[in-house]
Amino acid sequence: MALDNKNGANVCDVAGCDKEAERSISLKQISKSSLKLKDPNVRSAHLCKEHYRTFKKDTKTSRELDKYY
Repeated sequence: MALDNKNGANVCDVAGCDKEAERSISLKQISKSSLKLKDPNVRSAHLCKEHYRTFKKDTKTSRELDKYY
């Protein structure tokens, strides 16, 4: 978990991003998307609003299938 030194807030764990994180997603779920993490050995990754939106778009079909099975 990466913390921002300014205010102690979580920072997005996607490589090259330093925005404030809004959501936390498990590594198993993130591996289904195209996102590359700074540290691939974490249990869950914190995502900013922009990367969470990308995650949702990448995993839309698999999440819909999971609802039915």
